[in-house]
Amino acid sequence: MRQEESLNYEKEIIWLFDPNDYPWVREGFTDFSTRQGISQSRKREIEEGHKLIGYANLEDHTPPSSRNGDPEYFYRRYFTICNGDYEAYTNNNCPIEAVDPLTVEPKIKGSSPKRKAQIAVRVPLFILRKLNIHIQKTGMSQTDVVVSALAKYLDSTSDIPLIQRIVALEERVAALEAKER
Repeated sequence: MRQEESLNYEKEIIWLFDPNDYPWVREGFTDFSTRQGISQSRKREIEEGHKLIGYANLEDHTPPSSRNGDPEYFYRRYFTICNGDYEAYTNNNCPIEAVDPLTVEPKIKGSSPKRKAQIAVRVPLFILRKLNIHIQKTGMSQTDVVVSALAKYLDSTSDIPLIQRIVALEERVAALEAKER
């Protein structure tokens, strides 16, 4: 069985650390002696120069990756970061094997952290006019305004772009100054 075929047999992803704490992790495949869990010796091998963040468990009926008299082993995904990774890769750079851990699901390869999702929506003309006026007034991009609005609506204010937070603060300061006069 090839490495990518093992994705089809994944049962669950086990995170040893909160994936929300990592902008990206390295996704790799290696052989394990079991379908599930990880032995301390195998964990130590993987963690030489790396920090093991998580790994995939396989379904109980997963066939071994090797046969022909070799000891049975099972290709499984694992997720690490190297010591000093985030210092070495700056300005949104990351290694080729990096994936956004929040996109990792059983049977689904993680997405590149450089990739951004794109959506298309239809909006009524009166909203588009208001959007365009706001963009002219603030100098923000359409994307920043829409992302900010969605983040506020979905109660995820930590995801609001910095420019939008600055504009909001400037508006509050101007309103306070106007009250003092």
